[in-house]
Amino acid sequence: MAKERQFPLEFESRKPILFYPREVEQVMGDILEIGPGRGDLLLWLAAAYPSKQFVAIEMMMKRYRKLIARAEKRGLTNIQLLRGNARIIIPRHFVSPCFERIYVLFPDPWPKPRHSFQRLLSVELLGRLANILKPSGDIVVATDWQPYADWVIANVAGVPLLRNTGNPYSEDTNLNPSGEPTFFERLWRAKGREIHFVRLEKGP
Repeated sequence: MAKERQFPLEFESRKPILFYPREVEQVMGDILEIGPGRGDLLLWLAAAYPSKQFVAIEMMMKRYRKLIARAEKRGLTNIQLLRGNARIIIPRHFVSPCFERIYVLFPDPWPKPRHSFQRLLSVELLGRLANILKPSGDIVVATDWQPYADWVIANVAGVPLLRNTGNPYSEDTNLNPSGEPTFFERLWRAKGREIHFVRLEKGP
């Protein structure tokens, strides 16, 4: 029987982490987004709520640099960006339960079974995210692939601090306060795909 593949944490941990606007040992904020992409939601939120602090982790260098340019063009000073893998960054730099909400919008679902070890929202990472949420804080996940939503919900059973708040497939626009779909949401809807939202809340 073939051995189940594991995510190469040791290899990924050797890659440098980049920070903007400055390097910080411990990361804190009010809202975290993992994989902000073009930054549609992140930049809107930072402009709409200047008194809150926003943190985003982006793995792709090109997107990271574009996010910096877009934030600077808008004069936004309440965003901390980190370039690297969330699996490495979160246990290394996030320690306090400070976030009200964590967004993970349209992560790569890695639909082929042989690639599934690369999926982001494993039981382990969900547990780490629960630890940095405030009580009653939540995690908002969006995907265009229903089996990924099912997989995330199944993983919640292994995280005692989290609970699924209801129908995982409702298109709840309240989960995106900007009222505008992100780039990937528009892209997948244009292709006729249904969008599935999952909201996970931290218990007391």
